[in-house]
Amino acid sequence: MKGTLIWHPTVREDERGFFAELWKSGDGDKKFGQIEQINMSRSREGVLRGMHLQHTEPMGKVMTVISGKAMLAAVCCNPEDDDFRKVVTITVDSKQPAMFYADAGWARGFLALEDNTCVVYACTGRYNGGGEIAINPFSVPGLQWPGGNFITSEKDRNARSFHDHWINNWDADNVNWKNVR
Repeated sequence: MKGTLIWHPTVREDERGFFAELWKSGDGDKKFGQIEQINMSRSREGVLRGMHLQHTEPMGKVMTVISGKAMLAAVCCNPEDDDFRKVVTITVDSKQPAMFYADAGWARGFLALEDNTCVVYACTGRYNGGGEIAINPFSVPGLQWPGGNFITSEKDRNARSFHDHWINNWDADNVNWKNVR
């Protein structure tokens, strides 16, 4: 789908374990833009983080799991895009590395499927809390989170629904979508 990319890096295994080249400056920059910030979170099983994007100082994100297992998800929030409201998900674990990229116009989040799940986010911009949009992760059409008994932040629990943000135009009219690419 335009605006997202999933790739599986080459893994070289031997008796010590494995090695995988996740990112190479130049190659990745051509696809996504320059990486400006790298974040990591550790979560216990059932933690659901997201869905978030920035309308001011927008950024794309490359996400991967370095320990544990997670379902990574993104939804297109740009009403001017043909993929508006489309959802992409992938389940990733640390045994078989995979990289998941979503453009700036996509809200992203994940569900930890095991304890001690570590997700690394490489971002094409810097975090700007004043320009962040949080969408209630249970309100995204077509996005089904497996399991139950989710652990979410107060911000995510109390976030506006996807419908309120984009269908009722609470945010859609306040975002310059030409800058969110």
